[in-house]
Amino acid sequence: MIISAPGLLGALLFLIFGIVELAIFTRSIYPVLAERHERLKVTQEQGRGPALLARFVRIQSLVVMPIAGYVLGQMLSSSSPGAT
Repeated sequence: MIISAPGLLGALLFLIFGIVELAIFTRSIYPVLAERHERLKVTQEQGRGPALLARFVRIQSLVVMPIAGYVLGQMLSSSSPGAT
């Protein structure tokens, strides 16, 4: 696979989306999950910690999203009518 401008542009665009997603998650969703987890620790019904979900979201936002953006950018550039 050759590195091309559309692939890099797609990766950059999806990286920006991933960073925005991660910021929204850490600012609004994670505090609610952590508070709920701490409240349920009293009754031993807490289940898995919110750090596991945070780790998954971090990997998905910073690794998987840019790779998907690169692949989509490559596919779109190869399927455009003017592509060689």
